[in-house]
Amino acid sequence: MKQLSDKDFFFCYKKSMSCYLRDQGFHYIFKAKSIKNGETFTLYQKSSQLQQALDEYGA
Repeated sequence: MKQLSDKDFFFCYKKSMSCYLRDQGFHYIFKAKSIKNGETFTLYQKSSQLQQALDEYGA
């Protein structure tokens, strides 16, 4: 079994991007506040489908 690391996850700090990902059918693992700066983020597991959606969002 592969050990997961932070490189296997996407930390999303933009609410509009998180809403876009939700509209595209992605579900975050959890939503939390950063202990460094108090900003809210959502955490997604990286995949080729997620990367494609992120590329489309940025286009």
